[in-house]
Amino acid sequence: MGRPISRHDASPPVLFVAREPDETLRAFLPVIDRLQAEHQRASQVLFHHRPGDWARRELAERGICLDEVQLARHLLPEPLATARVGRTIDEVGRFWQARALARLALDRHQPVAVVVIQDTQLLERFIVREANARGLPTLVVQWAFSYEQAMYDRIREFQFGRRITRSSERFPRRLLAPVTRGLYRSALGILGLNFNLVNSYGGGEARLFAVIGEAFRDQFVRQGVRGKRIEATGHPTHDAVFRRLQTIDDAERAAIRRRYQLPQDRTIALYATQPVLWRKVMTHEALEENVRAIAAAVAGRPDCQLVVKLHPREDPADYAFCADLDPPVQVITQAEMPDLIAACDLFISSSSSTVLLAMMLDRPIVTVNFNAVPHFDQFEAIGGTVHVRTHEQFKQELDRLLENSQAAAQLRRQRQDVVARYTRFDGHAADRIAGLLVSAIDGANLTPASATARSMPSRVGV
Repeated sequence: MGRPISRHDASPPVLFVAREPDETLRAFLPVIDRLQAEHQRASQVLFHHRPGDWARRELAERGICLDEVQLARHLLPEPLATARVGRTIDEVGRFWQARALARLALDRHQPVAVVVIQDTQLLERFIVREANARGLPTLVVQWAFSYEQAMYDRIREFQFGRRITRSSERFPRRLLAPVTRGLYRSALGILGLNFNLVNSYGGGEARLFAVIGEAFRDQFVRQGVRGKRIEATGHPTHDAVFRRLQTIDDAERAAIRRRYQLPQDRTIALYATQPVLWRKVMTHEALEENVRAIAAAVAGRPDCQLVVKLHPREDPADYAFCADLDPPVQVITQAEMPDLIAACDLFISSSSSTVLLAMMLDRPIVTVNFNAVPHFDQFEAIGGTVHVRTHEQFKQELDRLLENSQAAAQLRRQRQDVVARYTRFDGHAADRIAGLLVSAIDGANLTPASATARSMPSRVGV
């Protein structure tokens, strides 16, 4: 990790902007460590949500003080903020507030570069734009497995309700809509609040984009991301997975099982859940039916036990029924996923980023989509897993993977191909991202125009 980073260090920091949930900070921490250990560069982390105990502890161990800003959900009173005209006024007000907070943060920290997880988030847009204007390098890091944008749009239809179609609007509104939209965009342009964004992760104005692998570079280009230098660096959190893969043995697996109170003498099937209730893609009844079916299939295997690892956005109360199953199913709310996956014998999920971790750790994987959820078919086309759509299929494939060595070997070859296409899995992702940042910082320092931009008095407020 290197020595603790003091706010009294002579060099100005690299500013990392962490968004909710805290898991996004995991993508930053290895880079922060490499910047300090290899390049003697200090870092500062800015949160625009309230960080949890884990984030606070990790940063305290590194001697990094927290900086927090708060974006208001609404600036107008609730009834006005949700009315048609009030909604527009409220949005402009929140844009104004985000721009002011961004400028103040850059004034406060005087960074040499800015790193964000998603440069299309509201505060990040303005921080990145202002940093660009000051001649600072700006980098967006892909923090997790990303679907095609069309899939996120479909998920939003479930989660937030379908938008009103043009045909359902009254004729006068359909006639005036293009005019009012044009006027609104013009007003945003005059106020300096408009952004030409690609509707995707990494579709904002940051100049550099660190992606997990070549397949993601191709995906973002297809989605319309332009004007960035896109580098397939690998993912910083995958470095820990790579190290775990090199060191795992029977003794390590036994130690991990003891840590999570897992039996030493049984075949463990680990089910990593998805936030189906939060995304509103499934009912609680369907969720329980699926877990019961998975548990029954696993319990039907000799010496086989199911363990459920909850997604961070899920409520353990929704899985309380697991304690009443026969046999009871253990539910884990927090864990180091590389360790937990490595200690288990078979992995089950739907479309989580953890599926990619299981491929890296060479675990046989079953992906499930029992309820025709669109994004749960993601890995069917990618490969590397056995994909099932019914409870009966799940039981059949579970038996086949655990009994048929030829089927397991074929799946292993597919996993290796997916890992090669979608990642740079060699333990050096954080090194590459840190090097990319330092190179950009050094280049900016050599550019006269950049030096002039940074020496200009910054604007505070609006």
